[in-house]
Amino acid sequence: MPTYGKLDSFDESEDWTQYVERMEHYFNANEIDEEDQKRDIFLSVCGKNTYKLIRDLLAPAKPGTKSLADLTKLVKDHRDPVPSEIIQRFKFNSRTRHSDESVRTFIAALRSLTEHCNYGDTLNAMLRDRLVVGIKSDRIQRRLLAEPNLTFEKALEIATAMETAEKNTQDIQASGTNGTFQKQINKVSKSYTRNNSGNSKQGDCYRCGGNHLAAECRFKDAKCHSCKKKGHIAKKCRNKSANGNLSENHREFKSRFKPRAHFMEQDESSESENEVYSVFHFGNKSNEAYKVQINVNECEIAMEIDTGASVSIMSEDTYKEYKSKFRIEPTSAKLRTYMGEQIPVIGRAIVNVNYKKESAKLPLLIVKRKGPNLLGRDWLNKLQLDWKDIFSVVGSDNQSSDLNVILEANKEVFKDELGTVKGMKAKIYVDESAVPKYFKARPLPYALKDKVEMELERLEKEGQIQQVEFSDWAAPIVPVVKENGSIRICGDYKVTVNAVSKLDNYPIPKTEDLYATLGGGQEYTKLDLNQAYQQIELDEDSKRYVTINTHKGLFRYNRLPYGVASSPGIFQRTLENVVQGIANVLVRVDDILITGKTREEHLNTLSEVLSRFKRIGIRLKKQKCVFMAEEVVYLGFKINKHGIYPVESKVEAIDKAPSPTNVTELKAYLGMLNYYNRFLANLSHLLKPLHVLLQKDTKWSWEKEQEKAFIESKQLLKSASVLVHFDPKKKLILACDASPYGLGAVLSHKMDDGSDKPIAYTSRTLTSAEKNYSVLEKESLAIIFGIKKFHQYLYGHPVTIITDHKPLIGLFREDKPIPTMAASRIQRWALTLAAYEYTIVYKEGMKKIKEGTIQEKLNRITPQTTTGLAPSELLMKRKLKSRLDLVFPNIEKRVQERQQKQKHYHDKKSVNRQINVGQGVFARNFAIGSKIKWIPGEVIKQSGPLSFHIKLQDGRVIRRHIDHIRVRNFDCTNNENEEKCDNDSDLFEPEITIPISTPETEQPQIEKPSNMTEQMEPRYPKRIRKEPSHLKDFVLK
Repeated sequence: MPTYGKLDSFDESEDWTQYVERMEHYFNANEIDEEDQKRDIFLSVCGKNTYKLIRDLLAPAKPGTKSLADLTKLVKDHRDPVPSEIIQRFKFNSRTRHSDESVRTFIAALRSLTEHCNYGDTLNAMLRDRLVVGIKSDRIQRRLLAEPNLTFEKALEIATAMETAEKNTQDIQASGTNGTFQKQINKVSKSYTRNNSGNSKQGDCYRCGGNHLAAECRFKDAKCHSCKKKGHIAKKCRNKSANGNLSENHREFKSRFKPRAHFMEQDESSESENEVYSVFHFGNKSNEAYKVQINVNECEIAMEIDTGASVSIMSEDTYKEYKSKFRIEPTSAKLRTYMGEQIPVIGRAIVNVNYKKESAKLPLLIVKRKGPNLLGRDWLNKLQLDWKDIFSVVGSDNQSSDLNVILEANKEVFKDELGTVKGMKAKIYVDESAVPKYFKARPLPYALKDKVEMELERLEKEGQIQQVEFSDWAAPIVPVVKENGSIRICGDYKVTVNAVSKLDNYPIPKTEDLYATLGGGQEYTKLDLNQAYQQIELDEDSKRYVTINTHKGLFRYNRLPYGVASSPGIFQRTLENVVQGIANVLVRVDDILITGKTREEHLNTLSEVLSRFKRIGIRLKKQKCVFMAEEVVYLGFKINKHGIYPVESKVEAIDKAPSPTNVTELKAYLGMLNYYNRFLANLSHLLKPLHVLLQKDTKWSWEKEQEKAFIESKQLLKSASVLVHFDPKKKLILACDASPYGLGAVLSHKMDDGSDKPIAYTSRTLTSAEKNYSVLEKESLAIIFGIKKFHQYLYGHPVTIITDHKPLIGLFREDKPIPTMAASRIQRWALTLAAYEYTIVYKEGMKKIKEGTIQEKLNRITPQTTTGLAPSELLMKRKLKSRLDLVFPNIEKRVQERQQKQKHYHDKKSVNRQINVGQGVFARNFAIGSKIKWIPGEVIKQSGPLSFHIKLQDGRVIRRHIDHIRVRNFDCTNNENEEKCDNDSDLFEPEITIPISTPETEQPQIEKPSNMTEQMEPRYPKRIRKEPSHLKDFVLK
């Protein structure tokens, strides 16, 4: 019978109650009901340290003689003895709200203290009383005491509302002068202690001595003439004390403002601040610490940046949590606070520190106090911190506290362990008739062999893989080196299971579809899953298909591995089912983004997502998560409330790319550039010289034209504008245009200030057939291209289509019927547009000559000194005509000469044909089977310019075109003319010849044949014989 899950040995850092709960779930999942079997399983997997503890507690009895419930209770009583109810109630009743603590954080602390107080049904009443007594705000306390029939829920609502109102009032009052204060890097005190001296004036400014706050002083940007520093004037300079010239005002200032300089809080009820040194702070009363996540001995630890601490320290609580990761040694170092208080030091450790791409071995002191871990100057000198990310976090104490409450309530989600999605197992569908494929292990580089073996050991210890002796299926492995130097093992399943399995076609959302839902977001939270795919278990039948073959033998995956073709679809379906029904959550495989129109909405969404992850068993990697940030990088784009931007690092990589030397490198460059094509207008037109090199049977030739397009494409990307978020409430504008080589469109929003802000750009090149379209058809195609490309945005929303081709207004205007006489493709495009709610307008002024246009045109048609040709001639391979040609000298005379010459040649070949009514003619006979081609008759009527009615000799009347009529000069009824009627050659006009003559001889008159009358004229122009030029010196006889 297969077993579900794996029961690990008990880790001393884990909570015992949680371990017992996991063990009960394991028994239920595997249908283990016998108590003796449960006890034996527990004793066999609990671990040697736990087993020894049980034996010691039971001695001289044996553990096998007790029940499972007795054993677990025995360990619980030993590890977690029930604290005294009196002491717990004393701590609860002594707890008061700290000065830097929000109301909600205070309530959360009170609730945690009531765990062993056993208040029962009176819990809410006790919480209400403690809230009123310990709130430490006279204004809120008076308001609560004045409320009749006050309940805990009502008290919490009132206190929270008043706290928020006070904070908002302070922000409004400070906005006129101070604006938003960026937090400084040093730890600062939240307040300053005043003496009770009655001589002190409340508003004295330390910058100039005036009666106002320092933050409002007009000398806050002034430069001191004494110390040359900025922020005060000479009479209030504190550096004068070094020369014994301490001013009276400064002595008074020092006596009035006593800095607090505590190092760590000594117990939970202490109200002292956690500052390590003295720094005065004015204006903004917030002292939220700047923290940074540092990887210390492979443990992600939050450290508070403190430039006043000469060394970096770790608190005792943090050390106990990661005790197994640190090896400490005794030290003689002594630490003292600013006030002279000595801090006990447990020991010193040399630790491996990793921060982003930096790593170093640095000393760390462990102190026997509670409080934050401090990153001192010794580490700051060795690490280059990302100050931009650290300074970007600006928020109030309430906001940070609310986030911390949510994270603390769901801290199980961030455990450093492999999660397991509950209630589902992935299945890989393979045809039963498929032939198993077995590949032997590939040889590994010697430098990677040890790392691969360590990774295999880790995966096997975590239960992700298990070693097997035999398998019909086996795929070689591909070790991937991560940025931190570790190894990720991936099976090359494309040669095995992927070739015969049925692909899970669950749709992966498009990037543009996800970004279309970000409108209105103010802050963003990005969640990163810990070993995403491996959190889903495989069913038993599918495990044999994902066996990998290594130099250590065969291993079979128990979890969904990377590399299987169906893994993305399976994982996408799973996560979408988990977050289904939650608004403002974007999921694309293992990338999750959360936002909200307000901070409260954002926090509620985050809380719901984390709660669902907690219930279903998903684990997140906290050090890679980003919470409540104003700007994040998601799916390769930078996002903030204003819009979407390219990522600077990717733009820099494209900008530094060298010129391609072959087609493969060119494709790689175009692939990187096209990733940001939504930011680039008319990209296809710009890249035309590069696309030519990708055509089949085109020889590689990188010329100046290609290099220019290559450089301009980089410049276009670097100057790309921000793309605003799609907002269905704003008006949509679609501007389309076409060129001889490509199509372009831009979708924009009409903003409240009347400006147009782009949402996305798009373009493409024209096919060889589309290049033959007329200008009207190309401009129409540009509109259809833009409509189809942005269909998800436009369908169901009114849109204004802008074109610079005015004839399209008559074709596609929204209030006109579909043109029935237009070309077929125009009719099809009109039907396509009919499905949208649009208004098409002509952009007035788009074709008008703007300032500088004439100069640009002159530059394009003027020959350059270097090439001798105009730029337009170099581009089009021919000289372009312009209206400036009309101002050239003698242009009118040249035109007249051309026209006369054209008339002369035309008159040479033309024959004036004339047929009159009553004239005898021959008409062409089209009767089938008749041997007579021409029939004699007489013209009786002219029915058109070139059409005549002819009466034949048998009385019939026919109609013929002038081309089918010949003039008749004899009577066919006579027997002597019958032969002429049958001979077609006698019907044509005789050839007119011009004899060759020399220039000295006169041209003789042309004699007409005897059978031609005055009415007869030649039907077709005849060949005119001319004297050959090479015989001009000879006389022909």
